[in-house]
Order: sequence, then structure tokens, then C-alpha cells
Amino acid sequence: MAETIRRVVKETTAEKKRIAMKRRPQQQQSNGSTNNTAANEPTHPLPPATTLLSPAETDWSDGSGGRVMNHVFPSITKDPLLSDSSVFLEEVDLELLMHYLDHVFPLQFPVYRPTVVAGGRGWLLSILTTTKPLYYAAISLAAYHRRSMLYSDGASKDDPQSLKKSRDGLVSLERQYARALRKLRQYLTKIEGKNEARTQVENIDVLSCLAMLISLEIFKGDARNWRMHLSAAAVLIPDIKREGRVAEYASLSPAYQSALFFFSGMVGWYDILSCSTTGAQPFSNCECIDAALGYIFLDEIMGCENWAMLLIMDIAFLNDWKQNLQISAQLSMRELVTRATHIERRLEDGIRDNPSRLSQSTNHGIPSILRTGVQEPKPTHHILLITRIFACSALVYLNVVVSGAYPEIPEIRESVSRTIDALRALPNIATINSLTWAYCIAGCMAMEEEQMFFRGLAASSDGDAPTFGNFSKALAIIEECWRLRREEKRHQPVDWRTAMDSLGISVLLV
Repeated sequence: MAETIRRVVKETTAEKKRIAMKRRPQQQQSNGSTNNTAANEPTHPLPPATTLLSPAETDWSDGSGGRVMNHVFPSITKDPLLSDSSVFLEEVDLELLMHYLDHVFPLQFPVYRPTVVAGGRGWLLSILTTTKPLYYAAISLAAYHRRSMLYSDGASKDDPQSLKKSRDGLVSLERQYARALRKLRQYLTKIEGKNEARTQVENIDVLSCLAMLISLEIFKGDARNWRMHLSAAAVLIPDIKREGRVAEYASLSPAYQSALFFFSGMVGWYDILSCSTTGAQPFSNCECIDAALGYIFLDEIMGCENWAMLLIMDIAFLNDWKQNLQISAQLSMRELVTRATHIERRLEDGIRDNPSRLSQSTNHGIPSILRTGVQEPKPTHHILLITRIFACSALVYLNVVVSGAYPEIPEIRESVSRTIDALRALPNIATINSLTWAYCIAGCMAMEEEQMFFRGLAASSDGDAPTFGNFSKALAIIEECWRLRREEKRHQPVDWRTAMDSLGISVLLV
């Protein structure tokens, strides 16, 4: 497992180096005197004499699944030359860490709101400050978000100061990213050098780092590396969920129990939406979110209940089964329809049950999603609305698998219309970032008279949620799907995968 993950990390690092080498001549030509100044400065600015230590190179565990927190106290720098190995929390790193906790994490997971009784998000700060690769990946993500906000604030491309800030932000981002990969590689080497088997704490450490790197690649707009990180994360799942880990789980600290639930669910979410978006096989069977076997509740993390996501995974398996039999000319349409009907029945049962559950979580007088100044609904109500959106868009996906990507087919038209109605019922635009998959699947199959709704939904989005992530790419995929049908007048089916192929991208729709 460690060798597989290490290979993925090395491939990612090599890819980043190749990109950096291609970019370097352009930067040297455009930066001019700026580079001369930078050349006189150390790559890693020396910390002040008294600083706060970052996650320590040692003390990963206190031996009982907990964490040694002595690194949070002030420490006197003994030797400036050792600053890179001891890694101090510089002021900018502290700012980025708080930026991640205050702005980026809530933007990524707007529905995730653990109660005070459950400990809130304290577990996240605990694991961030004790897991070096995760820490650097998080502040890399924060650095990227800050840079994207600079552009969204209308910074002029002709303003030298704005250009310098942009370059500095990019350098900071790449530096933090390189550190995250380096620390992950070092930790994997440390684990591999042990004589005994990996502990559950070590599994969770690596899983959380890989999940964070996937998020970073997604929000950076990378179309390749996210899949390598996801495949590496999936290697951990069988070991994490095996029966022999039950006793070890009981000894985990509360912070690590929360981290296990959260990051396993996060990887499962990415896995399901990856296979349903790109057509690739899932890396894992996601038993951890199965109602009978599992312990992960995706509604608490992403807002969509497990049953809907598991049925989306079933549709992806059905599509894979269909394509394999088509290749060998053995596909039975009767068997395809029988299997699809079974999935459709379960989707309809869930959708049918949704209104009664919504009425129980009364939330009267909620305006439309396209309006502003909306009071936030109760979490249960919001989760039910999001689940309904995913279930209706799953029907779009299912009908495309069975009948082909033809928007005029009655079943597809009806399921797109139902998805639009479900989207209109959502009261808060802030959660739109977690609906990227449903938005794209339904949007690609929209009729001409429905297209303005999907454009309007993107235009009505406020803040930076739609631009920070793949929501804007989803709109580009939708527009390309419409263009291919409109301009080429072809009778071949055109879906989201066709559009992505035309655009030359492979996007994880989250």
C-alpha cells in the first residue's frame, strides 16, 4: 500500500516539476528585476527568535490513538539553519491556517455542522496541527483561495502591484503544495520502515492527507492528479474497514474517530461521483456508507443521504456492465431494463417518501433559490432538499444509461423537469457548490426552453462558492453539450462525457 501511494506522490511531484520547468523561462522574462530581488532572499524566510512550532517531525502519536499537543507552546529557535527541518509556524502560515478554517472549509462543506455536544470542528484543528502533510495541504488550499479572491475583487492585470501579488500568491501556493507532497512522502517512508503493521491512526493520517490533496487538485483546476490521489486513498479503505480494526477503533481518540468518519465519507463521495462522471470503475465498493454495514453518513458531510448516493453508484455499475456486454455483443436489453427498473423503483420510493419527511421538518415561508437575503433553513430540511435534488438527477443519469443521451426522450424530459423543480425549492445558494454533479447531469440533458434556468442559476450565485471549485467548469460542460447538439446537428448521443472529451478535460464534478 505504502509503495503504491508513494509512487502516486512521486508521479505527482514529477508532473509539477515538469510544469514548473516549462513555466520558468516565461517567469524569468516577465519578472525582470523582481527576480533579482527575490534571488537575494532565502527560499524559506527565517522565523523570528520566538515562534510557534508547526506539527512536529516526531510525536505523531501518544501511543493510544491520541496526539501529543506540546508543539503548541512557544519555542526558542536554536539554529536558524535548522528552520526547514523543524518547520516553524510563520505568521503567514498561521494566517493561512485560520483562513482555511474560517473560509475554505465552510465553503467546501457548507452542510457540515457538528454540534457542540459532538465537539464541533475541534477535531479538525487537532489533526491539522499534528499531521504535517495535511497541514501543508490545507494552507496550500487556503493560499489558492486567497489568490482566487484577489482576482474576483477586480484586481487589474495591468497594475504592477496586483501582478506582483498574483505571482507571489502562485509561488506561495506551489511552495506549500511541494511541502505537502514532501512531508507525505517522508511519512510514508517512516511507516514502511516499521517492522509492525500500520496502525489505524497511521491509516487515518494518510487518508486525510490524500483527501485534502484531492480537494487541492480539484480547486486548482487540475484534471489529472486528483484521480491518482483518489486511487491511492482507495487502497487504504479495505484495511481501514476490516473486522480486525474494530477493537482498535474503540481506542481512537474522539478527534481521530471524527477524522475517520469525515475523510472516509469524503473519499467515498469523490469515488462515487468520479465513476458516474467519467465512466471509470469505482475504486471501492463504498461498504462504509451502506446502511447495513456502514458507519459513514454522507448527509452530515455533504448534505445528501446515503441511499441516494449508493443508488448513483449502482447506476454507475449498471453502465459499466452495459458497456462491457456491448463490446462483446452480448447485451440483453430485457436484462438491462429489468436491472434499471429495480434501481428506478428504489429511487422513486425515496423521492416519494421525501415530501412527508419535509413536512415533518416544517420550514414555512422559504423563498426561492434565485432570491437573495434568505434565512437559512433547518439542517434536516436542507438535507432532505439536497437529497431530493440528487435523487431526481440520478433518474436523469439512469435514463441516459438505458435509453441514450437524447433530451427529447419523455423519461429524460420528465426527470430533468423534476430536478429543476427540486433545485428551485432549495432556499440557500450557499450550498450550490455541493450540487455540482446534479447541476451538470441535469443541465446537459436540458431542452432549449430550460437552458436559461441553468444559466440563471449560475448567474444568481453570489460570493466565491461557484468559482472556487468545479461549478464553473460544470457550466462550461453544459454549454459545450448544448453547442455540440445545436451546431453539429448530429444524431449521435451527446452527454457530459462527450462534452468533456470535446473540451479536453476530465473533471470531478464536486
